[in-house]
Parts: sequence; C-alpha cells; structure tokens
Amino acid sequence: MDSPRAAVVLVGRSPTPALLSALTLGTERLVLVASDGTLRVARRVAAAVEALTDTASVRVLSVGPDPHDFRAAEDTLAAVHRSLGARPWFLDYTGGTKVMSVAAALFHDRALPADRHPPTRRWRHYLDAGRDALRTHDPAWPERPIATGRVDLRTLARVHGAEWCEDRDPEPVRLVAQGGRQALDARYPDLSPAVRRGVIAEGRVLSHLRRHLAAAPDTEVLGPRRVADPFHADGSIADFDALVRHGHRVLCVEAKTRPGDVVGRAGWTVAKARRVFGTAAQVLFVHSGPAVPSLREQITAVNPALTARQVHVWSMADFLGRLTSFDDLRAAFFPPPAPLRTPVRQGAEPEPEPARGPTPEPAPAPEHASPPTSRPRPPERHPGPGERPRLVTSLGGSRLGTLTALHAHRPGRALVLPSRQSVRDHVRESAARTLYAAERPDDPRPDAARLKEAGYRDRVRFTAAPVEGSDADEVAAVALEWLAAEGGAAGDGASVIADITTGTKAMSLGLALAAREVGACTTYQLVHRRSIVCMVHGEAALEGRAAVDWPLVLPGYAPLEGPLGARVGPVGRVQVDTALLEAARAELTRAASGPVGVWMDASLPDPDASVTAQERPSLVLTFGDRAVGLAAPAWRRLRSPGAEPRAVSRGAWAQSVFAATTHLGVRCDVAGTVLALSRPGADVGRAGELVEWIAHADPSQGEPGTGLVFGEPLRPLLVAAAPGALPPILSTDVSRL
Repeated sequence: MDSPRAAVVLVGRSPTPALLSALTLGTERLVLVASDGTLRVARRVAAAVEALTDTASVRVLSVGPDPHDFRAAEDTLAAVHRSLGARPWFLDYTGGTKVMSVAAALFHDRALPADRHPPTRRWRHYLDAGRDALRTHDPAWPERPIATGRVDLRTLARVHGAEWCEDRDPEPVRLVAQGGRQALDARYPDLSPAVRRGVIAEGRVLSHLRRHLAAAPDTEVLGPRRVADPFHADGSIADFDALVRHGHRVLCVEAKTRPGDVVGRAGWTVAKARRVFGTAAQVLFVHSGPAVPSLREQITAVNPALTARQVHVWSMADFLGRLTSFDDLRAAFFPPPAPLRTPVRQGAEPEPEPARGPTPEPAPAPEHASPPTSRPRPPERHPGPGERPRLVTSLGGSRLGTLTALHAHRPGRALVLPSRQSVRDHVRESAARTLYAAERPDDPRPDAARLKEAGYRDRVRFTAAPVEGSDADEVAAVALEWLAAEGGAAGDGASVIADITTGTKAMSLGLALAAREVGACTTYQLVHRRSIVCMVHGEAALEGRAAVDWPLVLPGYAPLEGPLGARVGPVGRVQVDTALLEAARAELTRAASGPVGVWMDASLPDPDASVTAQERPSLVLTFGDRAVGLAAPAWRRLRSPGAEPRAVSRGAWAQSVFAATTHLGVRCDVAGTVLALSRPGADVGRAGELVEWIAHADPSQGEPGTGLVFGEPLRPLLVAAAPGALPPILSTDVSRL
C-alpha cells in the first residue's frame, strides 16, 4: 500500500516538535491541529513549513476552546479524515494536551484499522527528543531521524514568536571579528575602556566560532542579535552575543569581561534562550581572564536548576584552545543522537514503504468508527464513586494527580503504574489515606496501622517494576494483565476506569488502549474546573475536595506556625521580602472561609541553602486541594553568604519569579498558582512584562488578568503591594475557588 500523502500533527505550547515532525514526514498535505489557546503557535509553524518546503497544502485547525474535550478532538479528526477522502494519513500526537493526543491516536486506529491498512501502526508517530527521531507504534519499523537541513536560527526564533531587531552584526563587533582590535580603535577611538573590553571579547568569540565552524554540516553561526520587544515598538527585550545552531539545537554564547558577571546573569540568560529557541537551547559563558574553578558551583548555588547541561562556563583561553573544530563543538554541546532503534521482529529487515503512486480508493470509514464486536462496550453510564470501580492510573512527576484520582473515583481496587522517573516513596500510604478521607470524611486522620487494619492500603497497588514511560503497548499490557487477574479473582463485575491525567503521553495512551480492550471508561481530571471528563460519557462534577497529603506533594517545605520572620535566617531575609510575604499570607488566611495550611521553604533558616531562596515560592498556602505559592524575590540580594548585597536586574528578578513558578508547577500542576509580590516602584511594570514574555503571554490580548485563578500553572500573577497597602486580590477567598 502506498505511503500516506497527508499528515496530521498536533500542536501544543512548544512549536519545535510540530515543526520537526512536519519537516520529517514531508507529505504533500499537512494539517496542524491545535486548540484555540495554541492557534498562534500552530500558525507560526504553518508559516515556517510553507517557507521551508514545497508542501502543497498546509491547514491549521482548532479543536475549540477546550483542549480537554475528547469529543471535540475526535470530531476535528473526523472532519480531517473526511476531507482527505478517507485515505491513509500520518499522525504525530506529540503536541497538544493528553486528551487531544489520546483521542487522536485512538481515532486514527479506528479510522484506519489494521485489517484494511496493515501498516497503520507505523503511520502513528511521536517525537523522541532524547533520540532526535520520530518513533512509531510498530516496534518492527525503524525510527525516522528528524530532518533539520532547512531550519535556521531565524526560523527557530520565529516559531517561538521572536523576531530580530536587525539582521547584521553591530559594526563595532564586526570590525573586531574581521580586523581585530586595531580596526576597532581606528573607527572608534573614543570608546570607554569598559565598552572597548566588552566589544573586543564579543568580537574574538564570534571570529573564533566562524573560523572553525564555517564549513560544518547543518550548522550556523550568527553574531550579536537583539530580540524585538512585543510590548514596545522599536525596543528590545533580550539580546545574545553569538548564536550557534546545529540541527535544531542552539548554543547561545555570552562573552563577559569579568567572571563575577556570569553568576548574576546565568538565570536570565537561560530563561531568554529557552524562550526564544525552546528547551533544546544551551548557554555558554566565555569570560576574560584565568579560569575560576568554583564558578560553575557558584552558579548552581544561586540557582540549583541551572544544571551543567544547560549552562557551560569557559575562560577565554579554554574557549580558544578547546573549540577548534566542529567535532569539538559537537562533543561538548551537541552530542550525536543515540543509535536508532533496530527492528525487534525476527527475520528479515522490514521492507521499505513503496514509492508514492496512485492511491486506490478505500472503502469509507464511519466518522466515529465503532470498536470491533469482539470488544466489550463501555457501560451505559459512568460509574459513580459509590460503585467502587477498578482503577488503573499512573504516577507522574507530580504526585497530586495520582492522589486526586483516588478521591475522584474512590475505587474498590486501584493499580498505579510508575515509570522509571517517578518518585513513589510513601505514595501508596498517602493514596490510601486520600481514599480513606474521601469515604470517611468525619473520621480523624488515620495512621499507617489504621489504614492497614481498615483495608485501605491493600486497595492500592503498584506494579512490581516501573513501566517504560515511552512504550504505550507495554503500559497497556501491564494494565490488562492486572485487570484480568482482578476479574478472575473478584468476579464481581465491577466497572473499570483508566485515569490518564498523570504520567507521560505514551503512558496515558497505553492506559486508554487497555480501557478500550475491556470496555472501560477513560477519564481525565479537570482540576481547575473540579470535574472529570470521560471519553464516553462527557464531563461530570467531582464530589467534594480531595484530602491531599501535602507533605508528600511539597518536598522541601515544612509547616509554618507563627510569624515567618521568626523562622527566617539573616541570609534568607536579604534574599526575599519577608515582611511582604507575611502580610500577604495573613490577608489570604483572613479571607479564607475554610482551613488554610501554611508551608515554608525549609531552606530559609539555613545560612548556606537560603542563598537560593528567591528561586522558590517562600510560602505555599494550601486550601483543601488548591495551593497558592507566594514569591517575593528581593531587588538586592547576596550571591554568597557573607557577601555584600547587590542590586539585581529586571530580567534576573523576572527569572526568579519564573523559577519559583516552575518549582510549584512541577509539584502541583494546574492545582497550583503563584503570586509574585513586589513593592511599588523598582520598575515593577517592566519586570511584569518580562514575566509575561517568559510565560509566552500574547501582548495582543491586553493586560493579564487581575483575578486569582487556577488552570495556568506556568503563568504567575504579578502583584504590586506593600505590607500596609495590600491590593484587593489578596482578599480573595481561595477556599471557594
């Protein structure tokens, strides 16, 4: 059968996977499917594909305003299938939400069933970023190395919504790169010594990179570039001294004349690099003077999230001596992808797909193809919490989704599938305690002995070994094996629910595949709407609020009783505005109609650890199953214990806010939100614009919302306040949200 001539690629907040997939599949027709919230991203990807390829048709479609609506996603794919004349098409489900991915993959399987389209499994793809390859659902079919030959730095910036202010290198740097410092002195004899040193450092770095990488394959070198400011015409919002691209990976090179400048600029530099080029970007600082062995450790001390993989620090001598060829560059920053996966089927290698030719007219498939009659049908109505269904779910990076799944469904028996990256310590006991509280809300909090005695611990099981988080078939097999054993042992005809809220997309798809085989419900928790949506039965409200084991969800935090100032050490009091944090805490607690838990960053009393306090929410206030992080990075901070406080830039302040936001988002996902507090003045307005830019806000949508809401965990809300003059938002009753 002919290879498909069309491809459907899902698009989420990150544009790079969709762009790489579209270029790699290289079909005549491309359909990019997004939600209303990511249409801007999809349109930028479409423009890039049209500029780089001869694709005959590129369309952008939306599933609507709700990316968690199974039916809307399926209806959109059904319309695409009709428009393609029911002919075969590739699917890449890397982007979009889990609901979009699962709905698309299952529809693709039904619309192009294997009995009529034997290669259908090899037509479904997802991008394996660790291997730089498109993987298929057919383990006997080789991966496709991603195609990047037509990608350049401008394209990567544009798909992320960034434009250069100019194309050419600034003249002073260009003079040094082409003619050395003598050319600079001849043209600009009156430069100050500090400016002259900076220009010479940038020029030396750029000249060296171009000299040794000019002939490198699929590699590009640009000199200084400024990024146009979306908030202010004719302004810039970020800049880079030099840029190196290899494939789709980018190295942002910053030249500094003083090693100490690296420490204070590292966080903002990484933030702007990833905002403009995506998560594949890395940063190299090249500083003048001798190497400083402790510089790398100083950076990590200020911001532990800046790993050695993201940030590299070389002296100028090291840079000139270590990087003398493309192989040096690739070995240090762009290691070649892992060897492509070989087919597992015994015997001959899989045959290549036939050359394209006329495609026979297929028999039309119904819009919403019914499952084969051999599969049991889902129940007529969604099983309620009182029916004690069987539950299969997974454990992701955030434990909160797993705990709330137990509350939402209140299963008679549950299986939790962890991956190798999951942290499962104490999760079983906490899950059992959540289930106990859901069914016995008036009882006191049970201890481990009571949970075991009442049988709650035995109702929650984990797989003996972690599952492979990128293998949907393995996940499905493990879930089906457990369900078969449960059915054989119990024989009570209990309904089955597969909750796909947590874990990787492949794990979610695997659970949905298992649910399809046994006629189960596939559900996703809409935490921000306090509801669950079932793939078969639609959306239903949750009953009550989950009793979350917050110590498990918030590692690194300790309960706070009494005033914050009494617990924070002298270093912590410099790094964050404790008085403002205390005032905001008191006001939010006063406004709450329900109980409030208060959790303090446990590093604040430690004179060494609290030097990084500005990178995390200092306080987390919990309202049932909601969490509000309070972050108030100081505008003057210490870089190390015993040092003198230094003023920080607006970019560094914004980066600290976003680091705190990411920190809470990993733990609480959509059930958490961050209020970033700053006193009036200190150019709070510009810092707020930088925060919005890092969070990929759309300036055309006007001012950010002024209400405290949940559902956008990576978009903090900036609040200008003083302890004696707090704004109305801090009087919100979060217990009712």
